[in-house]
Amino acid sequence: MSVVQADQLTDTGLYVSAGVGQNWIQSGLPEENTTVLKVAAGWQFNPYLALELGYKDLGEYPAPNSLYSDFDVTGATASIIAQFPLSERLAVYGKVGNFWWSADSSFFFFSRNGGENQLTILEIDESDIVYGLGLSYELSQTLEIDLEYNAFDLEFSDWPNLNNKSSALTVSLKYEL
Repeated sequence: MSVVQADQLTDTGLYVSAGVGQNWIQSGLPEENTTVLKVAAGWQFNPYLALELGYKDLGEYPAPNSLYSDFDVTGATASIIAQFPLSERLAVYGKVGNFWWSADSSFFFFSRNGGENQLTILEIDESDIVYGLGLSYELSQTLEIDLEYNAFDLEFSDWPNLNNKSSALTVSLKYEL
């Protein structure tokens, strides 16, 4: 019988991951907590360096007033990850990258002079830096569980009073192909 052991010190190759977590939004508006969903794929060049592409759904951010619906924020990420193995199974990592995101909302436009009232869709597309820290624990040679903290500073360039800072804590399963 052979025993398969996890080893953070020899990880290389393609991986996919999926996770869920909590997002805390800090803005000038009432603070909100939302659920975060994420999926990613990456390439681990060696035990210390990886590139990752992902998709994140950060949930709904509060609207500036009651005329608007909440902003649903989703987007794609590209990140560089620096990982430092602490043992055969445990590693700590840092990541920095870019978050190309969009926020969708709707608002009710009241017309003047007896015209027709309209519901209008507002879509905002922006790009901001994302960074994070995490712990990775290998459950087996191909499966890891990650606990990750990410910080987002979303700047609505046309809406300066909507700038939001948020912090997301997620748990992910990573499968190494």
